[in-house]
Amino acid sequence: MKGKRTKSSFDSLRAYWLELTGKPGELPRENRGFNVVSLYVMLLLAILIPLDFYLGLWEIAIGLIVTEGMIITMFFLSRYRGLHRAGLIVYAIYSYLLVIFTYFYNGGNAGPALYFFLLTYLLQIAFTAQQLHWVWTGLHLILPVGLLVIEYAYPSVVITTYDSKSSRFIDLTTSFPIIIICVFAATSYLRKAYERERAAAELRARQIESQNKRIKSQNRLLQKANREKIELISILGHDLRNPLNAMTGTLEILTKEDLSSNMKKKLNGELLIAAHNTSALLNNVLAWVSGQIKGINPLLTWVDPTMIIERVLDVQGFIAEKKDITIQLNTRKGIKVLADAEMLEVIVRNLINNALKFTPQKGTINVSVVEDRAVNECTILVRDDGVGMTDEDAKNIFEGRIQSTYGTESEKGIGLGLFLCRELTIRLNGTIWVESELGKGSVFFLTLPLYNGGKPDNPAVLFSKENVSHASH
Repeated sequence: MKGKRTKSSFDSLRAYWLELTGKPGELPRENRGFNVVSLYVMLLLAILIPLDFYLGLWEIAIGLIVTEGMIITMFFLSRYRGLHRAGLIVYAIYSYLLVIFTYFYNGGNAGPALYFFLLTYLLQIAFTAQQLHWVWTGLHLILPVGLLVIEYAYPSVVITTYDSKSSRFIDLTTSFPIIIICVFAATSYLRKAYERERAAAELRARQIESQNKRIKSQNRLLQKANREKIELISILGHDLRNPLNAMTGTLEILTKEDLSSNMKKKLNGELLIAAHNTSALLNNVLAWVSGQIKGINPLLTWVDPTMIIERVLDVQGFIAEKKDITIQLNTRKGIKVLADAEMLEVIVRNLINNALKFTPQKGTINVSVVEDRAVNECTILVRDDGVGMTDEDAKNIFEGRIQSTYGTESEKGIGLGLFLCRELTIRLNGTIWVESELGKGSVFFLTLPLYNGGKPDNPAVLFSKENVSHASH
């Protein structure tokens, strides 16, 4: 309990001291330094004045009283008016006059005046502007030596006021502790100020270093993103130019050449597939670019995944017919998931398109919707018996590695579709993964939360057959 009271008293004194001298963030260091010096000098004079009266040094005591009043005035002007620079100059000049006066009226070199030159020098060097240091140094070399020379040449100008040996002893023994205490207080203040500034400088250095690391990391990410975008543009330009050239050539043949009906049908089918693949590629790129520019913000409502799947198959079905691929649909209507309808359509379209791309002719694709009320989840599975992939490819397939890929019928892609699926799935609070074995096909799993309440707008209107073509855009 006693320790707590002592700490509380110390904290109160420290707070009062900071209130007198000014807080570090409130006043400049030079201003606070002058306030500290003023307080110490006021305390010093408060001790010396009664001592000089006791020793019979009336002239010096009266001079110190005048000095005390001047110091108090300068302190208030510095602390509450910010006039510390002028105060420092006045203090320096007055201290010289006071010490010179004390020297001649208090025993010359036999008194303590010369020792006070050391104190005034320390205070002036510590708390005045650096350009004045040479001035103070020169004056403190000239004045003491000059006083000693004057006393040596004209000893009568020095007044010996000590009436006994004990008076001089008391004067000197009280002056030295005062000087030592003032020197200690000034150097302690400077040391603490230095430590605070060093700690602040180290903190700023750490902050700058941390900021530089963040900037370097951001630069690396930006450079990586720029490289990926440049690579994407390069691959996209190549993979769009070739099919467009092929479609243009096919249209020229259909227009200019006299072909048989079977040949025209074949070319029309190839033209349709090329246009579909190019459209799918563009849709993925545009969705990715839109997400990069505007951000991807889902509008969550209840969605029937079966309706989404049927809608996608209405558009993708002709590719399955072209490759003679059987699509088995194992779902039931009425299951509701919490999702964004357009985002879910993009995911499902890419998963089915990926399965069609890597499944050979006469293959089978199975699309299932499984509801699990126990964990409040719905899982959409897209299973194919296509070419499959290695464990390494399965691990990295959603990472968005931009490169040209080719399906079983040379269908082109750039690896963006499945990366887009992962990005959209994250925003729908779902999970997506793949299980695959090389040569034996792949199974893609998309898990979404079930819808459990609320009254959002009925999405069945959006997914009606009449609106399929319009909503796909």
